[in-house]
Amino acid sequence: MWTCPKCGEKLEEQFGACWRCAAPRPAESGPAAAATEAGAEPSAQWKLSYRFFRGTLATWDDLFIKAASFASELGPERVLNISHSADNSDGVVTVWYWEPAEDAGGSSSSSPPPR
Repeated sequence: MWTCPKCGEKLEEQFGACWRCAAPRPAESGPAAAATEAGAEPSAQWKLSYRFFRGTLATWDDLFIKAASFASELGPERVLNISHSADNSDGVVTVWYWEPAEDAGGSSSSSPPPR
């Protein structure tokens, strides 16, 4: 648990901002936080990506099963959200997730994605 420095709300560790006042979670102390405060680039670079599952002939169950399978392959630490919408019998389920961004050397980061 952490406490919001702005409004005093008690929040679970998984949240990066206060749900009540939207204040960001305070930076953790330690070498990584000190490097970031000193102007150094953080070591992990992530980009937000999505994959959608749609079909006019597919049932909602089929779409959600496919989306859930994909999200399970990614793992809970990378999945940000699963959303759905419909328009004239065309259903869409979208999985939003974090993907490592390629750095200049062509490798990707092994640090966990932002929360």
